[in-house]
Amino acid sequence: MPKKEVDEDKAFEQALKGKMGWKCSCALEVVDKKTSLHDVTCKKCGITFKTDRDTDTCFRCERGQ
Repeated sequence: MPKKEVDEDKAFEQALKGKMGWKCSCALEVVDKKTSLHDVTCKKCGITFKTDRDTDTCFRCERGQ
């Protein structure tokens, strides 16, 4: 990265930490969040898909296609 971009990134990070009240960049960690998606096999056509809904059929079979 060019020096100008690095300086801008550091300035942005410092401004962000100042606004958020953080003193350390380690506080900028990403929070691990479990996904709500789970694998479901359609009872009508047999395809496997991921969804966050409580269902036994795929979208296509639900619509009757």
